Amino acid sequence: MSIEDVVAEIVKDTLFYDESRGGVTFSGGEPLMQPSFLMELLKACGDLDLHRTVDTCGYADTRTLLKVATHVELFLYDLKHMDPEKHYRYTGVPNEIILTNLKCLSRQGARIIIRLPLIPGINNDGENIERTGAFLSSLAGVNQVNILPYHRAAEAKYKNLGVKYKAADIERPDRDQLESIAGQLEKYDLQVNIGG
Repeated sequence: MSIEDVVAEIVKDTLFYDESRGGVTFSGGEPLMQPSFLMELLKACGDLDLHRTVDTCGYADTRTLLKVATHVELFLYDLKHMDPEKHYRYTGVPNEIILTNLKCLSRQGARIIIRLPLIPGINNDGENIERTGAFLSSLAGVNQVNILPYHRAAEAKYKNLGVKYKAADIERPDRDQLESIAGQLEKYDLQVNIGG
């Protein structure tokens, strides 16, 4: 699709944005993997006075991210693991640039909501939660964390594709675990929401 095609689709929902006081969220995959296209869409939405959110894992060129930030009202920023080795083991990429980019966005004054996908046995241990809270509390403009509990919504898709679902043994965290983790993070003066 062209920029014009996408904007035409976005404009169809202007009434909804006006009533909900919402806007457009660019997600993916990873929207920063198509920086030129994303930048043009953000500018076009800005010209229409639409609120713009980018949902990212932060694994992107820092200069690109900071350039994009000048056309964004809000970032939804995934933070998966603080330990570099474990982050690499579970995601296939290092976390140094992700953490650096989050610091840079904070210094630039971006509005950021952290999203913590919580996966039992992967990143829900006390040490990772404490390191996450300490790191986030050091960043200006970051005070909200949304805990996203692991779920198996993608399992059926994997089955339909004939691909083994490697996370089949992982159970969804129970409410007590989620509230305990939320409490750990709240000690760092973070506003914590479970879900969304």
